[in-house]
Amino acid sequence: MKASEAFEQQIHRIHELLDGSDADVTWNDRIPDPDNLAQPRQIDITIRRDGKLTIVECRIHKARQQVKWIEELIGRRQSLAADATIAVSSSGFTKGALAKAKRYGILVRDLRELTDQEIESWGRLVELTLYFYQYSDLEIGLLFNAHSIPKLDDSLLKAEMKSYPGIQSLFNAAAQELGTINLLDPKQSNVVVKFNIQCRLEDFRLCGEDVVEVGFRGSARLLSKKIMSPAVFTYGVPSTSAMQRDAVIERFELGETSIIHDAARVSILLDVSRLEIPRFCQFRFARVSSPEQMDIQSFALQGVDKLWVPGGRMKIRIAMASESHNSALQGTRDEAART
Repeated sequence: MKASEAFEQQIHRIHELLDGSDADVTWNDRIPDPDNLAQPRQIDITIRRDGKLTIVECRIHKARQQVKWIEELIGRRQSLAADATIAVSSSGFTKGALAKAKRYGILVRDLRELTDQEIESWGRLVELTLYFYQYSDLEIGLLFNAHSIPKLDDSLLKAEMKSYPGIQSLFNAAAQELGTINLLDPKQSNVVVKFNIQCRLEDFRLCGEDVVEVGFRGSARLLSKKIMSPAVFTYGVPSTSAMQRDAVIERFELGETSIIHDAARVSILLDVSRLEIPRFCQFRFARVSSPEQMDIQSFALQGVDKLWVPGGRMKIRIAMASESHNSALQGTRDEAART
């Protein structure tokens, strides 16, 4: 994602929190040009409430925004018949730009980083912790009908297992079983627990033969990782003091992860798209904690492809249904495959 898009989406989330559920806040909107209805105009963010339209335009530059941009926004507001316009700059505005905006009613907002002393005075820092299941000693049992066993080709079976997307379903089932154990209990810290599940996967065929049942067993433990917040920003009118601004934004060292605060109300974006997950580790949940009570208004997860478990080598056992239909792990042939 481009830095400009990430900035716009963050401002969008800020206004979703600030403007409440009675407003329709849209990112990357298209609205018709009154002078050319066939040509819609792109707007970074629109806010609609009670039949009134506010357009929000964002700039993420190193330099402060100047008069020219404010003049462009004055013309855009008039051209699109908007009721209000908000100009958001990541780097602030020049004095001339602020004067022009004040004269023509363009609302200005910027971001200002808090000092350590201001953060301490604010006192609402949230601690973010991610939790993973780390699997080991994994073994898959495949139960086939007796007539299917002679038709299985070892090389083809391994290749098909490697590319079979349903393996993720086994880890999800294991995670559900592990979820019945309170591994968050400090007494369970770093404790290795065993699991053993049996299930049927719909339309699961290997070497052209139906897999009657699948067994999955192994060991797991719960790992945690704290995500640090290197910077805190406030959003609001440039002339307003830090603690009197509209919102506070905590940024975290994990992609675009951030928590937006409007007093006790918060909006959380967890971006796991850049999360490095070791082999046979499964991200399961996140915990947010604060010295003050929080009212979580929204929670968004970005980078859901990271919820898949990175694979590796695991043992595979093959059994005939007539031998043991109760457990697919009581096998007659052993294979090793990388999934």
